Amino acid sequence: MVNRRIIAVTFILGALSVPAALAQGTLGTACEPYGSVSIKGEPAADGMLVIAYVGDIELARGQTEGGQYSLYIDLDDPDTPQREGYQPGDIISIRVNGNPAGPAFEAFAGRLRRDIEVTTLDIQLETWGRIKGLFR
Repeated sequence: MVNRRIIAVTFILGALSVPAALAQGTLGTACEPYGSVSIKGEPAADGMLVIAYVGDIELARGQTEGGQYSLYIDLDDPDTPQREGYQPGDIISIRVNGNPAGPAFEAFAGRLRRDIEVTTLDIQLETWGRIKGLFR
């Protein structure tokens, strides 16, 4: 009889804690991309800044380590006026030390590998000025 009461109380307490956990976004609703970061075909150096965006809104930041990155992006709370997380269907773009990295990807709930590569070309300002001069 005592064991049944303990089981019943445990079940009720567990059931009551699930809605609170859902409200706080702790049951796997975060978008957690991770993977390799390459620049010009080489692994990224340690300590490079990795930032995830939706449009111009920063959602998460981290740093590279061992040519890898890992980010944690919360699900957006629709009850707040500010945007602090992703919404289903959002396209997440990533920048490494301010440079675009691709490919961008659709936000997802859970932890998935998304290898990224910096996609910008190094063009010296002097060279760019010469290129622009050709079209005058």
